[in-house]
Amino acid sequence: MPDENGADVLYKGKQVLVTGGLGFIGSNLVRRLLQTKANVTVIDACFQDQGANLFNVKDLLDDMVLVVADIGDIDEVSSYIVDQDIVFNLAACTSHIGSLHNPMQDLERNCVSQLRFLNALRELSPQTRIIYSGSRSQYGCPMYLPVDETHPLKPVDINGVHKTTVEEYHRLFHELFKFRYTSLRLTNIYGPRHQMHYDGQGFLNWFIRQGLTGQDICVFGDGKQERDFLYIDDVVDAMMLVGQDERCEGEVFNLVSEVPVSVSEAAEAVSKLTGASWRCTPYPPDRSSVEPGNIRLDGTRLRKLLGWTPKANFEESLEKTISFYRQYGRRYFQNQVSRVVLNKKGPE
Repeated sequence: MPDENGADVLYKGKQVLVTGGLGFIGSNLVRRLLQTKANVTVIDACFQDQGANLFNVKDLLDDMVLVVADIGDIDEVSSYIVDQDIVFNLAACTSHIGSLHNPMQDLERNCVSQLRFLNALRELSPQTRIIYSGSRSQYGCPMYLPVDETHPLKPVDINGVHKTTVEEYHRLFHELFKFRYTSLRLTNIYGPRHQMHYDGQGFLNWFIRQGLTGQDICVFGDGKQERDFLYIDDVVDAMMLVGQDERCEGEVFNLVSEVPVSVSEAAEAVSKLTGASWRCTPYPPDRSSVEPGNIRLDGTRLRKLLGWTPKANFEESLEKTISFYRQYGRRYFQNQVSRVVLNKKGPE
């Protein structure tokens, strides 16, 4: 919920642009921003194989400006990026496996479009604050735990390389052109409004889908791999704080819960809430090649600077997430993008 005594009140009347705003993180952020009375514009390419879903914001369409376009299509988006106060740059393709199967597409969507967008933003809205959503995949296989922001960046897949490249674009624009950016390297995020129509973006949402559709929950490997799961409300809280604090400019922060949970423990938790069975199965070759093993990030820097700490309890928030998909699963278990393009007023 909005904190009227905190960062949220500072967004009232601000011009805020959210790229990728029909996706999982973007739509939850948009909903929060609109509660603060910010003037919100959303740009989303609505790629068929990604997470855009108009149902995420269907009830709020009259309160925002929606542009269905690739951020790299400057002719389409230039008029919408002028004089923005804050940009939450969440547009990205996020499938690690998909990037290995189609690296040139990943390059075009994640790097070329981003560079075009940043260059246009520099020219048309040079004073904007921009918050970029990076990824823990930038670190690759950890050399030590927990992984702090000084850890070497050695991604194990094309998507991780491209996320690192785009973060470097932001850093370079900061150094050369006084670009006011912050990068948040996100851990495993879960919660309502995540895409559920294929298993290429995170595994916890796919565990939930398997559990709710009567399938066995399939854990690759022995399930002992540790992860750090962060609930979407905590992510939005942190982004709202960072977006209004000038001390964050030019900085990179891990965004984590710092509570390790093994993959098998996550599967067991979903199993208890859905009644599904779970089992371990060998890694497919393409997935074993991008498996980082145990990876936990260190969130000390952001906690010390802003005092931000996650509030969500994993089991309770997982139950909320599953309850959401019990009610609205049919809006997520099949791809909704074609309806977005054809009918901007929302899914039928």
